[in-house]
Amino acid sequence: LLQSLPVLGSTAGLPGQVAPFVVMDERDVEAALELAKVKRGDRLFDLGSGDGRVVIAAARRGAEALGIELDPSLVMRARSAAAKAGVEKRAHFLEGDLFAQDLSTATVVTLYLFPDANLALRPKLLRELKPGTRIVSNSFDLGAWEPDEHIRAASSGGLLLWIVPAQLGGDWCTSRGERLRIEQRYQKVRLRDAPASLGVSAPWDGRIRGTELIGEGLEGRFSARLKGDQLILQAPGAGSVKATRC
Repeated sequence: LLQSLPVLGSTAGLPGQVAPFVVMDERDVEAALELAKVKRGDRLFDLGSGDGRVVIAAARRGAEALGIELDPSLVMRARSAAAKAGVEKRAHFLEGDLFAQDLSTATVVTLYLFPDANLALRPKLLRELKPGTRIVSNSFDLGAWEPDEHIRAASSGGLLLWIVPAQLGGDWCTSRGERLRIEQRYQKVRLRDAPASLGVSAPWDGRIRGTELIGEGLEGRFSARLKGDQLILQAPGAGSVKATRC
């Protein structure tokens, strides 16, 4: 993991500090990892990693974990703690600016930042993270992008989870030449036009979770999933309908 990452500078991104160093309660560390379902094979990035406890706990679960931290003294402390815990081969730390880090290989991202930093980071998260990537923030939200889950925390304002949605907004065409139109705002979608072969009436509202789209229409449950460049749709009493972007 570490070999694939560039050396970071510490001057880009927001001026000044984007998060205070607050020691995160160990109960909340475990709750955050449980909320994100962190497991072996995951690649976790902790943005503003402080003393490294989230990264070390993720590594104990078998994940490859990287902490990005601006304070060099905290980076050194985290590396020492990882070695003491015996997870230094899976727990890595870089001194640098989290806004400069490429996040595209992450499957989980964890945050404990100021609200303004979260908002500044939101476009980067949506742009770089793959659909299905899990984001967990301690205490603070991502503004208009509502969390998929919000649970209580032992010592803070709660833990919030987002599942990065696939970008499904726009026009889609079936092999029969039928057209459907999807409007999207973060994970919320509205089906404006539906092909007759699908057997559902528009408009229809739903939510995206990763590459899966699920909701309820007048005719009952409606679902879709993105597979490669195809959107595969399914409605009650109808066969699957495949569409690609028009």
